[in-house]
Amino acid sequence: MFVRRAFLLLFAIISMPASYAREVPDTLHKNPSMIDLRLVKSGLDDARDIVIAPVRWNQAQWAIAFGVTGLTIGLVTQDLVIQQFVQRNRTSLLDAVSKYAFEPWGSGLYTIPAMGLMYGLSFALHDKKARMTAMKGVEAFVYAAIAAQILKQVTHRQRPLQGDAPDPYYWQGPIGPINLTSFPSGHSAAAFAVATVIASAYKKTVWVPVLCYSLASLTALSRIYDNEHWMSDVVMGSAIGLAIGQTVFRNSVRFKLLPTGPEGPGLTLVYRL
Repeated sequence: MFVRRAFLLLFAIISMPASYAREVPDTLHKNPSMIDLRLVKSGLDDARDIVIAPVRWNQAQWAIAFGVTGLTIGLVTQDLVIQQFVQRNRTSLLDAVSKYAFEPWGSGLYTIPAMGLMYGLSFALHDKKARMTAMKGVEAFVYAAIAAQILKQVTHRQRPLQGDAPDPYYWQGPIGPINLTSFPSGHSAAAFAVATVIASAYKKTVWVPVLCYSLASLTALSRIYDNEHWMSDVVMGSAIGLAIGQTVFRNSVRFKLLPTGPEGPGLTLVYRL
């Protein structure tokens, strides 16, 4: 459901700039679809780059990928121990905090409206950077959710709360039951994807990255606390979100919104190939 909401908001955000073309006396007024097409192209470029990313990795990136994979495999052996420890220490207060303060950031219940609000305020504040960040944040959320769902259907791992007893070694692979969707954590992937886009865009404002990554980390940990995921699910999901967020943000620097047009005052969108 949260993936569907994200798609709808992404479509709305991409389409909205055309409605403002009537108010901007520049070249976009003559071709209001220009900004839409370029944003769509940027989104498709991001999807392509996410899919083929491993082909372009350098040695350092491959080392990180192997490190994350090794850590995930190692955590599988400790998943049950961690799960039992966390479940023994649950309280009603922490239950409420996890449910209302952190989980919604991964499901999109808070994240998507926040990006929509950021996008809307960017027009009132004339903040083009915030506008682009909001659009790319939603895009990162969608792609992270899709990537997580694909891996879930490939691995079909049992969640801690499923079965007669928690079993971190219950993997059924591509042919497993459709309800086994533990690996990786989609909430963690989505939360870290959006956090990475915003934190990268505002990295010079120290508190922004701290807040973004703190919320993403607590959202990821809430999945373990709620007994929805194993620690290894959360680690891999978070890594996927970070990678997707970095890719989307890196591609977003191709865009520049200039305050003047070639035919006089106005607004020009520049896309660097």
